Amino acid sequence: MKKLAAVVALAVTATLGCAAEEVPEEEAVAGEDAFTARPSRHAIVLAHGFNGSTTNTWSFYKVADRLTADGHVVHAAEVSPYKSVPVRAGELAGHVDAAIAKCRARPGCDASKVHIVAHSMGGLDSRYLISKLGYGNRVASLTTISSPHRGTRIADVLLKVVTDDFNGAISAAASAWARTFTERELAGDSDLRGALLSISEKYTKETFNEEIRDDARVTYLSYAGVSNFASIPNYKDREACDGLFNPRLGVRDLMNAQLVPSAPFVAHGAQLRPNDGLVTVESAKWGKFMGCIPADHLDEVGQPRHDRPNFLTGFDHLDFYRKLASKLDDEVAERAAAGNR
Repeated sequence: MKKLAAVVALAVTATLGCAAEEVPEEEAVAGEDAFTARPSRHAIVLAHGFNGSTTNTWSFYKVADRLTADGHVVHAAEVSPYKSVPVRAGELAGHVDAAIAKCRARPGCDASKVHIVAHSMGGLDSRYLISKLGYGNRVASLTTISSPHRGTRIADVLLKVVTDDFNGAISAAASAWARTFTERELAGDSDLRGALLSISEKYTKETFNEEIRDDARVTYLSYAGVSNFASIPNYKDREACDGLFNPRLGVRDLMNAQLVPSAPFVAHGAQLRPNDGLVTVESAKWGKFMGCIPADHLDEVGQPRHDRPNFLTGFDHLDFYRKLASKLDDEVAERAAAGNR
């Protein structure tokens, strides 16, 4: 019975967001805060996470279109949703090359490098790409949003069920599901155990972070999300966020119901580690920590289909990405200047 329950939990996790009720598109809220976009010198690559694509409920909702409207050269990468980091990183490499080619065709765009903005597992793919695949000379910056740099405990829990013997059957089911939202080539030959292992706490801490070293030529930035099932402030939030968290009127984000079952595992039970439903704040920190945003793991990419700012927190994912993109060049320049002092 315990094994059956765990399998059900795995199925829920594997389809997170895909079964979400679709929200009708609405007009954007008028009266946005005054903001002047500054197109980045390099192309921006958007790298999605586990279970993602460029169109499903884990994709960057309308982000590429909005940044393009701001004058950025943007390329939305699409990699296999259920494969290990090394495999996904190899696929991501082709998208970085495509972004460089796209930039080269745009007057004024510096095609020597790209900025990568990655959500969740996409951040680990990007780190592997830079460190192991020789792309450090082609990446100016890597910005990660709630990437499990130190893993997520829910993956460790699920790995107890997805043994080597069981992996074939459930990976086949994952491939069948993936064909409903991504290209057949990317959906085929899924390796769910390999994907979960890549984002587990044990593997990231004992193996991945020991082998995947930062490249001194790349600027690393990171953000974390904070949410909980009842929108109740956790006294540990501000400390975990290094004081870089100022939610409106102290209100916390109300976690999407699909993430609530995994949150207790992610938080390490009674330890109540601040998290976004899938990744803790501490795990999300890498390089220069830019702070926390009042958002769960879905909100961070504007899902499911957020066309308005959050009614509780006021968080607007498009505003977040617009401001993030406009300061990437400055962050790279600031780090370079600091290194020359």
